[in-house]
Amino acid sequence: MNNVWLGCSAGLGSGGLGGHLDFVYRAALEGGVSPHVYCREAPARAGFTSIPSPSWQRYVKYTPLRWKPSAHVYMGAVQFDKAVADAMPGVQAVYHSFPAFAEESFARVRRHSGINVLEAATTHVHELYASTMLEHRKFRMSGEPFSRPWVKRVLREYELADYITVASKLQWDTFVQHGVPEHKLLFAPLGVDTSRFAPIEGQPSRRSREKGEPFRIIAVGQVSLLKGFPYLLEAVLSLKDPDVEITLFGGVGWRGIRQLVETYRRQGLNIGVASGDPLPALHRSHLCVHASVSDGFGLAPLEAMAAGLPVVVTEGTGMKDAIENGRNGFVVPARDAAALAERLAELKENEALRMAIGSAARETALGYDVSRKVSEYAKLLLPIWNLSKSS
Repeated sequence: MNNVWLGCSAGLGSGGLGGHLDFVYRAALEGGVSPHVYCREAPARAGFTSIPSPSWQRYVKYTPLRWKPSAHVYMGAVQFDKAVADAMPGVQAVYHSFPAFAEESFARVRRHSGINVLEAATTHVHELYASTMLEHRKFRMSGEPFSRPWVKRVLREYELADYITVASKLQWDTFVQHGVPEHKLLFAPLGVDTSRFAPIEGQPSRRSREKGEPFRIIAVGQVSLLKGFPYLLEAVLSLKDPDVEITLFGGVGWRGIRQLVETYRRQGLNIGVASGDPLPALHRSHLCVHASVSDGFGLAPLEAMAAGLPVVVTEGTGMKDAIENGRNGFVVPARDAAALAERLAELKENEALRMAIGSAARETALGYDVSRKVSEYAKLLLPIWNLSKSS
């Protein structure tokens, strides 16, 4: 019997963090481990403990906190962590959690001689915070998502963690640059469901563009400054090409972001905003752009590659590990709208290149199939999980 616990403030399979949780959960099962999961909106079955959202969240919009998202992000993380720590049995275990949600629960695991594994999910917190603040200052956006207390909390979790998993060379490098010893890092790339995210017959990315057909660019992920969407919009604006349509596929949580999108619409850009399941939108698109300023891995562009779309990503995106420039995609400098515009124009005009890159992207993504990566993760973690076997 293994005492392996997983904790995540999202629901199993819900959003980016929830998807990461599901990945670790599947890996544990693959390794013959039956993990216990602490998460929001947990399934009503054995092996799961549901951690309710804080009651005050429903009232935030009626208080001054609505203007301080960093405050309620921090408070929500503390509430989740404390609830998990209170629910944990007092036994030796291996506990996996995510940044900002683990300080108290990691300390409890340590007191019982357990092992803490932090699923990094992002670049080092110093790099993440610096990138975020730079973008918010540049675009004069108030209400940053992270605070200095949040950063300090994550740094303490780095210290409490016995191991930190990273999914990309970018993440690895930022942790080493900020003094985290390499022996503490576990290199564990994520994967995508290449069966679900598969091309379909006749989709735009796999054929020549028809007369009068718009050139459709999609960006998948939360519509935030950290994801770099203004650089994509600026790149398209510079092209002065009325054929280009842009879909920003992801949640828009801030009024300032919506206002920024409207600013570009008023300048003539054809911009759609959508959310939900991105697969149908991917199947309608010619190209996927991931203009992120800082992204630890970036499952969304890898899903687009699996669906047969050529992708353009930035140096700030961890999944650039999967890109061979000019063969299965392009990598451009982060925050460089001019370089991005050059690649967009090239892929619009050179259809043979666009289709060849889309086909090569699909082949590359098959090497990142989730079943394969789950098995690799299980093999990597099994020696650690075995340390938690009860007598």
